[in-house]
Amino acid sequence: MSKGQTPLKLSVVIPTFGRAKILAHVLSALSRQSYRSFNVIVVVKPSGDDTEKIVEEFKRFLDITTVIQKNGYIVDAYFLGVRHSTGDVVAFLDDDAIPSENWVEETINAFERYNVAAVTGDAFSAVLRKDGKIHILEEEETPSTLSRTEYILFGRPLKGMEDYKNCITDSGLVYQRGSNAYSRKRGIVKALPRGPSMAVSGKILRELEFPTDWILGCAWEMVLGWYLWKRGLRMIYDPDIKVFHLIHGRTASRDFLNPRTDLLWAVEAELLLFYRLYPDEPQLSVISKLVSDLARIVHSLKYLRTNPIYHIRKIEGILIADIIGTKWLISKFIKGNYSPLQDLKKL
Repeated sequence: MSKGQTPLKLSVVIPTFGRAKILAHVLSALSRQSYRSFNVIVVVKPSGDDTEKIVEEFKRFLDITTVIQKNGYIVDAYFLGVRHSTGDVVAFLDDDAIPSENWVEETINAFERYNVAAVTGDAFSAVLRKDGKIHILEEEETPSTLSRTEYILFGRPLKGMEDYKNCITDSGLVYQRGSNAYSRKRGIVKALPRGPSMAVSGKILRELEFPTDWILGCAWEMVLGWYLWKRGLRMIYDPDIKVFHLIHGRTASRDFLNPRTDLLWAVEAELLLFYRLYPDEPQLSVISKLVSDLARIVHSLKYLRTNPIYHIRKIEGILIADIIGTKWLISKFIKGNYSPLQDLKKL
């Protein structure tokens, strides 16, 4: 920060549901931050586990606003928090992601140094030991989530995203260039926001009209990234911004692990980008989408015996999402008012 420059203020938005014990560790880590110009908005969907009491206790150490979510789902919770935010920067933090002690400071540094609209931090998979200490799990350096054949058939990045760490492909899938262990050794790169720790310009977020028709919020942040990308705004991944993402069962959902959650996740993953962005994103290809669906169904049938539940769920997700997505596209074409939530709630 330049001499005489007013320090940027950060608002941290944490949606939470049924994770009071873990949330206490997250808030404790925030109370030890090296950079103090920030406030916290905890969006609580009541679950009867005394989350509100835990948050109240930490108001002695942190500038916290408690917001009770009476209806809606996870993306609604994020933007409910945004509406209560005041920071120049708004950071989204999962309620099971424990920030390093310089997490706020490094987030602010990224905005000041690189003139960005959004930044994604690094996430280390970890477990919380009985003594309260964090144990970081080893990760493999995986260079890509798609094989060369998959890349050629349906994994081509949208033009303008070729050098992004993660990107949207013309089939509507997400292409991730490497695991976190692979990426953190390669430094700062362009990236769409994603993961348990990311931050966006507060002014942009508070002005944005963002759709909230998710239940589990599968990769909603990639849609947010597309909105920012279409406006020509710069977004990066910065490995100096660290959180420890706790492994404790289902970590990407606010629901508990059960067959309905798995099916919902599979369907939302398929509705992910293609049906949400088509036809607003002209580079998305119906042919690439169909090739992607067919190739992945054939792959799951081939390996069905190795993990029947997983592969059957994957096939169900593709087929159900295509039905819901087709209804959605027809509604868009005739200017109807159909929302995929109408069918997602029935699953």
